[in-house]
Amino acid sequence: MIASGSISERLRSPDLDTRRVALTELQDDFEVIDVAELLPLLKDDDATVRRLTVATLEELGDERAIPALLDRAADENGDVAAAARASLREFRTSDATALLIAGIAHTDEEARAAAILAVREHRSQLALPALQIAAEDASPEVRREAIIALAHLQDAQALPVLRAALRDPQAEVRKIAVGAVAFFPQLATPIDLLPSLVDEDWQVRREAAIALARFPSNATAAGLQQALADSHWQVVKESVTALGKLRVSVTAAILPFLQHELADMRIATTNALGEIADPTARAAVAALLHDPDTGVQKAAARALERLGTI
Repeated sequence: MIASGSISERLRSPDLDTRRVALTELQDDFEVIDVAELLPLLKDDDATVRRLTVATLEELGDERAIPALLDRAADENGDVAAAARASLREFRTSDATALLIAGIAHTDEEARAAAILAVREHRSQLALPALQIAAEDASPEVRREAIIALAHLQDAQALPVLRAALRDPQAEVRKIAVGAVAFFPQLATPIDLLPSLVDEDWQVRREAAIALARFPSNATAAGLQQALADSHWQVVKESVTALGKLRVSVTAAILPFLQHELADMRIATTNALGEIADPTARAAVAALLHDPDTGVQKAAARALERLGTI
């Protein structure tokens, strides 16, 4: 066993290599050191020392390290910051939960985002108030992480905040909010998500088409049919898929997509026609058994089984 005094002295050594080696030796015996002796090394001038210290503190698992690790989540060195963010997710006790919730109010936005990411896995209702505040943070990254964490909590009290996020100035946050609202199919309504089908960002529109498949209604069907004219094929594809899952009678509207240049579109349309099960689509689907793409051929065969022929 390494002598406690010896390892402590070497951790405080002015020699860089000595500090690095001492941290490496600690991996064989963590009982010889207290977390308080390691915390100063998180501010070492050397990034490798900081990274090794983060790894050591993660192994020790002492919650007292959490505030200092949150500081390092905003480290100027990317490897150190990434290591700190990952280490925070390994603290799972109730004491850790409280410290991570407190970290959501950190002065640095990267630390706030790291705290939210870590506390998300705790699924603690105690985090709800802090996350609701974070959903309006000045930082888009923090808002994004807060929306994801609120969705994971599955608490109805979060829904008003998630609805507000559908109008966030950042497209990435709006996209995440669409998926988050869809986590509440018993409480949310198509009216919440239909405006996102005409969002200025096509990725938000695509996410809305995917989400609306969980909200059957006449309004949903009408909105998705309008989205068939979207300028981005990705949005059209998800709209076709959603209409199929909802079994909306739109055979005539989507049949032209069987001739689309992209195999993904032909597959999505074929699958949708199989779900809708309109026998008038049989001949058009059967023609795809000879499609040059094998994926389309397989989709056609499956659809024809649902349509009652092969």
